[in-house]
Amino acid sequence: MTATTQTKNMAAWLTSPKSRPFTVAEAPMPVPGPDEVLVRVRAVALNPVDWFIQNMGIIVVSVGANVANTEGSVAPGDRVCGLAGGHEAGDYKSGAFQLYAKANKDLLTKIPDEVSYAQAAVLPLGMSTAATALFQKDAMALPLPGTGNDATTLDKNGQKKVLLVWGGRSSVGSCGIQLAVAAGFDVATTASARNREYCEGIGAKWVLDYHGEEIEDEIVEALARRECVGVFDAWSRGSIAQCARVVLRLDENGGVGGGRKVVQTVLPGPEQITEELPEGVEIGYTYGTTLVRNEVGPAVWGKWVPEALATGALQCKPDPEVVAKGLEGIQTACDIGSKGWGTNSSPKLVVELD
Repeated sequence: MTATTQTKNMAAWLTSPKSRPFTVAEAPMPVPGPDEVLVRVRAVALNPVDWFIQNMGIIVVSVGANVANTEGSVAPGDRVCGLAGGHEAGDYKSGAFQLYAKANKDLLTKIPDEVSYAQAAVLPLGMSTAATALFQKDAMALPLPGTGNDATTLDKNGQKKVLLVWGGRSSVGSCGIQLAVAAGFDVATTASARNREYCEGIGAKWVLDYHGEEIEDEIVEALARRECVGVFDAWSRGSIAQCARVVLRLDENGGVGGGRKVVQTVLPGPEQITEELPEGVEIGYTYGTTLVRNEVGPAVWGKWVPEALATGALQCKPDPEVVAKGLEGIQTACDIGSKGWGTNSSPKLVVELD
């Protein structure tokens, strides 16, 4: 555990729309509510899709009343990682671009001493988005990690059911693969040939090169005689129609179980889809912070993530790339991110705030 004596808060402020660079100046010290935690931010990972919803590696400074009264919860001095900002849009006190921020207790988890803040910072948004998509009842409704059973994860032949993750090398895809494996499924994924070893290293059983002209045929052939529970499109940029066609073809071969033909995207709503999609496939949408309002948040962040980090079952992937230090470095990272960052093979941009 690490203690801190600093009591002054500083933040990187966006003082007007599209202003650049961020203005580094003093900020009010947030006060945690009953279900919140005040944390000292040590490392911030930027999300290439949305530069205003951020992840962070942090130290607990103080906790709200409900947190203090919860057995096994975080305490002052704990090293933690968690998701900042997204669940309280418009409340700057929950933003990650400051030395001290408040966070919801259900979106935090302790991290082992051997996991650095930069490593831990890559997890929160990718993990929350993947968990929301896979496990929420209004999404794919798969069994929670570590709680799978034969009735839901094994097919009639006693083989593990299969989840297809499109874009397994992405941040969300990397978390999705590991969560699905922990929930009891075999995972097939798409990635470039150079990322085959990476995806296999985090648990994928099949890795198929999405660059190939016959990728849909290859997926259908690879998953022949296996039961697929659907597709998690962790990329969702020009790939949704491909995923939908794959689901339909698998269903024609009797390979989609439960009669539900679903492609779960990482998009928040249908208005962002520009592709022409085939009929007969259910398209799901994901907003990665909604898990704080149901059983998925506590099950994933409160139970599975800390246990899996401690045992090594969960890897902090993709690897972080520390591109700057200090609040002044936030602008540097945003500039890098805005210049085409965010391909399937990108590491996570991280700014250390120590």
